[in-house]
Amino acid sequence: MSSSRDLYDLLASRGLGSEEDYASGFHLVWAEGLEFEELGRRLGADVDNAFSRRIAEASPGAGGPFIWGGAVGAWAQAIPFCELPDNSYLRLLSRDGGRALSIQSAHNNCRLDWAVNGEIVTFLAIDWPDARGGTDPHALDSLMEGLRFELEEPGSVTDPVTVEVSLTSALRLAARITGHEITGEWLDGVHTAYAFSPNGHAHNPWS
Repeated sequence: MSSSRDLYDLLASRGLGSEEDYASGFHLVWAEGLEFEELGRRLGADVDNAFSRRIAEASPGAGGPFIWGGAVGAWAQAIPFCELPDNSYLRLLSRDGGRALSIQSAHNNCRLDWAVNGEIVTFLAIDWPDARGGTDPHALDSLMEGLRFELEEPGSVTDPVTVEVSLTSALRLAARITGHEITGEWLDGVHTAYAFSPNGHAHNPWS
């Protein structure tokens, strides 16, 4: 049975949600209609030298910055173990009629970005969704119905919205978009990884 924070807890149980892990949080990226190799290529990763590993082996010291993931239905699903430059990479991932989504929580910054056909359509603060922008800031509103985002003070209600609840809602929104909820089975699997340049950042192919 799902709970109001189960998807956050799932990621945290794999080392992707606490202050101790890389970048003090997590980052997930989805791109519709792309092979994972093409996702890596568009981000500037070295797709000619792929390697495979489990998420337990995916840490900053385990081979340098890289992106890890694979196919989930019609979408490429990825976890970057590196810093990607702002949200402009979503323009590349969604160009030519595609769609791309990013959810990240790091350094007290919880953010969702949604791109369609090379445009950033919606971006918002996950825990304060009134802080939003893009060419259509409310494009995802119908899919957000029933989910809980805006933080509430503990004690103000019986079951307040915490950061963990808010992030779980964002991950559930991603599942409504892609048709696939992130699972422990996928997180525990062996997936392909592509490395980035040794400076710790993705090569910026659009600069």
